[in-house]
Amino acid sequence: MRTCCLDLNRQFQREALAEEVQQLRQRLEQARNDTERSLLDTVDIDRDYRQPRAVATSALGDAPVRNGVEMNQQPFSNGSTCRTPILTRVAVGRAAVNGVTYQSDGVVALISDRASTLLALASDFTQGRIIAIAPGLAASQTPESWTVVDASPLRIEGWLGDFRIESAMTETNASHLLTADIIMDLSTHPLLARLVHPPGYLHADASVMPSDLAAQAGELVGTFEKPRYFAYTAEICAHEIAGQTGCTRCLDVCGADAIRSEGALIRVEPHLCQGCSACTLACPTGALSVAQPRRFDLLERMNSVIDAREHPPSTLHVVAGGARPDCDANESLGSHAVLEVPVIAAFGEELWLAALARGVNRVELSPEAGLPDDTRQLLDKRLAEIACITEAMGLGQDVISIGSARHKYEHEPGIAMVQHMFNEPLVLSQDSRKRELLNAALRRWQEALMPGDQQPLELPVGSPIGGISVDLQACVMCSVCAHSCPTASIRYGENEHTARLELAEANCIQCGLCKRLCPEDAITLQPRLASAGQRYGWQPLNEVALATCDACGSSHMPVTLLDSMIAKLSATTGAADIERQFRRCPACRHGQ
Repeated sequence: MRTCCLDLNRQFQREALAEEVQQLRQRLEQARNDTERSLLDTVDIDRDYRQPRAVATSALGDAPVRNGVEMNQQPFSNGSTCRTPILTRVAVGRAAVNGVTYQSDGVVALISDRASTLLALASDFTQGRIIAIAPGLAASQTPESWTVVDASPLRIEGWLGDFRIESAMTETNASHLLTADIIMDLSTHPLLARLVHPPGYLHADASVMPSDLAAQAGELVGTFEKPRYFAYTAEICAHEIAGQTGCTRCLDVCGADAIRSEGALIRVEPHLCQGCSACTLACPTGALSVAQPRRFDLLERMNSVIDAREHPPSTLHVVAGGARPDCDANESLGSHAVLEVPVIAAFGEELWLAALARGVNRVELSPEAGLPDDTRQLLDKRLAEIACITEAMGLGQDVISIGSARHKYEHEPGIAMVQHMFNEPLVLSQDSRKRELLNAALRRWQEALMPGDQQPLELPVGSPIGGISVDLQACVMCSVCAHSCPTASIRYGENEHTARLELAEANCIQCGLCKRLCPEDAITLQPRLASAGQRYGWQPLNEVALATCDACGSSHMPVTLLDSMIAKLSATTGAADIERQFRRCPACRHGQ
């Protein structure tokens, strides 16, 4: 009898899913610091959304130019070029205070997959501290000042002043680790196969003379600094919940390989970040953003450019990195305005739509020279997603484009009717998040051009705008989806007799965590734009009756969850006793 009771107790503890769900809820709420992270800019969602706690970040200005050392243009693997950030030399005796610091003593690592390549450069590198690494390289063949390592370079990590080189010794194949301040990679193929190389990494090709490389290395001795380009708000990051990976969009687009997954969050290495801002364009919540200028600053600049004219300009040209706007010859004088931004990816889709919601008819983007292919592909993807929306609202597919569409823009009838409604800027606070601005702009257009309930507009797979559907036959109302949603898009509630699952679609970023964590595989992602009436309110997903306690008659859990638990335990020893326990509320079950 004692053994039976112990077995029953173990089974009960292991199979009591409702209590485990409650524990998961408590852990998640503690991890979020009791912050229900809503991203809705709306008043008809009956929930108390609290402000996130501040995260220590460094907000710095644009890359300085004066007294700087401009790195050489390095070839990307795709053949395009992009200038790495300007490093400002810190004067002797002055501490670096404005950003990320690099300290280089000038130790140069010459690496190659062929010894002959390094031997050909011996006359160009006779000064300073040189470490030469190549298979078959012998000290007798090189200058006496060189430190020679007969090994095959395998892996490089780090940045100017703090490189680590892992090699395999030729004779023993043992791993060998060296450090250096500057890397000069003379391998046939770059050991760092990245779109954006870290400061201090130089790779030679046929167009670069060895003497030029030596001169560049000589300039990279001393203390340098650059801006910390990004800001990270961990509280709205949807990277991981309960051990399940959700959003990885920033990791997928970082050409500098500066972003790493660290548990439930991500980590950006500021020494590697080059400020391209592709991650901020990809991030659906705004957890990663540009430090300076902030999103709110860009919105204010845009409003100032628009307000400087008596009427909103026909076209807003957004130009980056000194690019020239690609003006259409058909545009009349004064019908366009120019907004300068540091990099084009910093001016994302939420600002594109904010411009349209401010009365601008077209937004034309002029990217900086040498825009990496990955960033361009991301821009094209975002443009395609937004084009589906603007076309459905009667604005046309090319209302937002890269460069001029080269045609005379005709006012759509819908625009003419609502143009007067867009004389006022969107009202947002300085700490407004990306999603709030996106929703505010979309809502203004939807309520003007798409009033009432309409069929949802399907968007491409991977779009950060959408909702979910729930298989009512499979869903047991365990509420795991609600307690694991990183953007508070799903909520679970109970009244006296029923349990209800609801969705706030404007919050949903399509991260897929609810789908991955659903134990019944009952959730399907739906990338789409729902009507304003559906998108900005709580919509029902499922509703079931609550089971009543066999002892006291009080409601205690959804009937579907209770039935599911009993069915899963039907083949367990002592199932009848366990079922009797489950059919009681927690108070009666524990004799309270």
